[in-house]
Amino acid sequence: MKLLAFDTATASCSAAVWCDGVVLAERCHAMERGHSEALVPMIAAVMDEAGLAFAELDGIAVTVGPGAFTGVRIGLATARALSLAANLPCLGVTTLEAVAADVQAENDVVVVLDAKRNDVYAQTFSPALQPLEEPAAILPEALAARLAGNAAVTLAGDGCELVTPVLEAAGVVFAVAPPRRPRAPVVARIAASRRQLRSPPPRPLYLRAPDVTLPKTA
Repeated sequence: MKLLAFDTATASCSAAVWCDGVVLAERCHAMERGHSEALVPMIAAVMDEAGLAFAELDGIAVTVGPGAFTGVRIGLATARALSLAANLPCLGVTTLEAVAADVQAENDVVVVLDAKRNDVYAQTFSPALQPLEEPAAILPEALAARLAGNAAVTLAGDGCELVTPVLEAAGVVFAVAPPRRPRAPVVARIAASRRQLRSPPPRPLYLRAPDVTLPKTA
């Protein structure tokens, strides 16, 4: 199975071409802004390096969030446009499961992503990478209360630095492991494992309202 995968939902822009477990090409750049300008040239670069035309792909995989509101929309809009133009199926993968699937751990994995407010996006996965709870936007103190008294866990994601002081104060036993953000090859691997590319178009996963204030009416 040949897949083009990419992520623009977090503080990086990542794209890869994946073929039956082999990464044919990959690009990843850390960035807070500018995903819309960076993504299409990055896709063109990995497709050129892989030596594939879009007609040779079996599908497209994209992260659906949670993450930056604008970044999620950029990724999904690009994926849907490519899907329609090339008549390719498209599958969505959450940023939380993409990070979890990139962790090597013998205990539960708690993925924590920076939500750019006082809270974080978090979800706990079993060592077999099965979700143990629904993803949520949660305050570090609430996450610490949830994990207190449990067995040791492994933290991953770019929100770890925000929660570790609170977890330590609550007596939570944890280790911190990479990665910080989703990687496109892992997004592709998750999509390929589902083998249901002919599913409905992916929808964004927003765990809270966007940071937009509507103008007041007279």
